Amino acid sequence: MLTLLRVILYGIGIPTVILAIFIALSTSNKELALPHWELTSTDIQRAKKILHANQHASDNIVSLDLSERDLNIACAYLLNIYTDSQSQIQLQHDNISFTLRFSLPDNIFGRYLDIQFQLRTPNYQPPEIINLQIGKITIPDIYAGFLIDTAIKYTRLNQYLQLIRKNLKVFSIQAQQLHIEYHAPVSTSNSLQQLLTPKIDNRALTQYQEKLDKALREHDPDWRLSLSNVLQPLFELAQQRSTAENAIAENRLAIFIANRYVNYYPGSTAHRQNNKSVPKYSVFLYKRIDMAQHFMWSATFSALGNSHLANILGIEKELKDARKGSGFSFIDLGADRAGMNFGKQATASPEQAMKIQEKMARVEHYRAFMPDIRDLPEGLSSQAFTEQYQSIYSSRYQSILEELDRRIADCEIYR
Repeated sequence: MLTLLRVILYGIGIPTVILAIFIALSTSNKELALPHWELTSTDIQRAKKILHANQHASDNIVSLDLSERDLNIACAYLLNIYTDSQSQIQLQHDNISFTLRFSLPDNIFGRYLDIQFQLRTPNYQPPEIINLQIGKITIPDIYAGFLIDTAIKYTRLNQYLQLIRKNLKVFSIQAQQLHIEYHAPVSTSNSLQQLLTPKIDNRALTQYQEKLDKALREHDPDWRLSLSNVLQPLFELAQQRSTAENAIAENRLAIFIANRYVNYYPGSTAHRQNNKSVPKYSVFLYKRIDMAQHFMWSATFSALGNSHLANILGIEKELKDARKGSGFSFIDLGADRAGMNFGKQATASPEQAMKIQEKMARVEHYRAFMPDIRDLPEGLSSQAFTEQYQSIYSSRYQSILEELDRRIADCEIYR
């Protein structure tokens, strides 16, 4: 009996110790001098063009010539959709060198996961992964490709990788540029759009839509429909449906349904088309429709784990508006940042998700989650923005962001 007990303990203990050693060797607290790739508006547009080159090439060959900077901004843009990360890509004679660093949640081992590898481009052969190193652990080349493929397989980036790999025609380095040619099948565009689409329980979705429809039918048409009128019943339902295990997912559903109504993107009225009794109202924050739209758009990205992308795209939109639109607006940007904070807080942890549910289920006014920022500058042309703030990295610009964040943090919901 004692021998059997020892065997069981060894069987449990040895793998646990090995796993702990592996994690300890894989993680690090050491700072690395990697670029943060502060993406400019031009960089973001270039990254989008690279990653979505297939959109207008359905069933044709896509040909791309990418410089080292192109690869770095595309990688930074794509990785920051999903996680807090740093990356550096270097083009060499016959290979591409990758250095990636991912920030980890608080743990006893280390703050960062570091991954380094090279993608070799032999002539007339598919690219292959060599020299893989995870933290202090060197992985034999024979297993390197398998490990990277396995890691990507369990992320939504796998769709992108499989689409490219399946249809890759040419992959080579020429004159310090990566030359890629691949076939873009008709189905590719729709498949790539799914990268930013949440996985949703349709039955739960219907319940949330019915809850919102009921609130819309009961709303007094003589009064503006505020964003708090939309979010309150949805979070009330989220609170009723939630346990510690599913609270984050329920909050994502509530935010998703609210955003679908507020921003009317394609398919947003799918659950109401056959229901003539449900009225349609614009949604307001401080008597402004655009603030509610910005808030919910960013809240949705953030709730799906894309707060970095929400921040990047929010800034990019305002810079674009400054050049040829309605002008740069710190009010719109403030609504973006408030929404980003709301989505992040609502999905930070099961405990935090349930705390937000409790507050939002009884919220009476949008001031509880969105501060009044109507005193901030807006309508700035590109020239006016440059004259007053130089760039988005200037101390004057950053001081306004700090003031925005201070006001947001003072809201009742986030205390």
